[in-house]
Formats: sequence, structure tokens, C-alpha cells
Amino acid sequence: MNARTLIALLLAAAAAGCTVDNNASIRISAACFPPTPNDDGSCSYPSTCDSVMLDNLWVDPSWAPTGGTLVWPFQVDNQRPDNSNNDGRTNTATAFITGFKIAYTSSAISLPEVTIEYTTRTIESESAQVLSIPVVPLSVATQLTAIPGGFGTMRAEIRATGHYGDGTSIETGPFSVVVVVQNGGWTGGSCTDPAQSVVGYCPQEGQTGLPLCK
Repeated sequence: MNARTLIALLLAAAAAGCTVDNNASIRISAACFPPTPNDDGSCSYPSTCDSVMLDNLWVDPSWAPTGGTLVWPFQVDNQRPDNSNNDGRTNTATAFITGFKIAYTSSAISLPEVTIEYTTRTIESESAQVLSIPVVPLSVATQLTAIPGGFGTMRAEIRATGHYGDGTSIETGPFSVVVVVQNGGWTGGSCTDPAQSVVGYCPQEGQTGLPLCK
């Protein structure tokens, strides 16, 4: 094999590699099971999932108090090794997540892909963070109220975007969740003990979650 052929093959391999979903460095690894609300009704999330969600998500896009949105905690891993050294070199493997791209597919309704800006979250190398991702933002919730019959399902493919410490851009491979959509289906959280009432809900009302009953 001559040098020209070798270079051509290397360039072709590099071009092919650009089309492959990136799950080898930064990845969305799990949809977390939601936490029980704190005593004051707020929601707190650890840096990694305590347990994972094993079922589809659910949302009522017509629930006015939340705008019909659906937010969910996901674990995002930074698998890159620390590349700093004893001479004080900066660890450029640190990841900064600044947004998400979400594509939707559904037999019930056609939805455009959305790009969501997000307050920067830092994920150090060889570590993880739980991020609260708006799987159904307000712009999509408004469109879901038009689903024929008020009921349907859709798949959301979520990609995290951002950059590394050296400025290199990040776009993860997709993490897929299925969402059951039911307009008017939310009637408020319920407690197993009829003497108690719901004083908090995580992640928020109008969707899959866990109540705090007192």
C-alpha cells in the first residue's frame, strides 16, 4: 500500500467516524427514578441515579400550572480520563453541558426537533451528574394538545450538547424515552392514606412522578 492510498483510507475512516453516535466519552446513561419530595415539597437529586426508571413516562400537556411540560432526571456520564498532570496542566477532559437537542416520532402527531438552551452544568472527567431535562418543553406541550382524541404516544430522542475544557464541541448519541400523552388525564396526585393530602410532587405535577403525602 503506497502513502497516497493510506492517507485516503485514513481520511475516509475519519469521515465515517464523524457520522457515528458518540457514546464513548459523554453519554446520557439512564433515566432516573424520581425522588420523594423533601419535607418542604422541593426536589433534590444526587449526582447519580439511586435507581432507574423501568417504565414509560406520562404527561398531561393540558395541565396549566406547569404549561403541560414534562421534566425528568437523567444521569449523564463523562467517561473521559483526567488529562491534567503534576505540572499544573488544566484538565481539558472536563465537560460543560449547555443544551439539548430532542427529536420526536409519533404516529399520532408530527413534531419538529427542538433545541433547548440550558444553564451550564459541569461534569468532571470520570464522574457523573444528574440533569433535569425538559423532555417536553412548553413549545412541544402546546402542540401535543392537538393530538386527535387527546391520547397518544411518542418517542423522544435526547442528545446533550456542550463543550470540553479545550473548547471542543460535544454532542452525545441519542437516549430514547417513550412518553404517553393524555390530555386532561391529570386530576392531581393521590395518597394511599385518605387522611393525608399531597404537599409536594417530584419532578412536578401533571406528569409521572412521586408525591409527598402528609
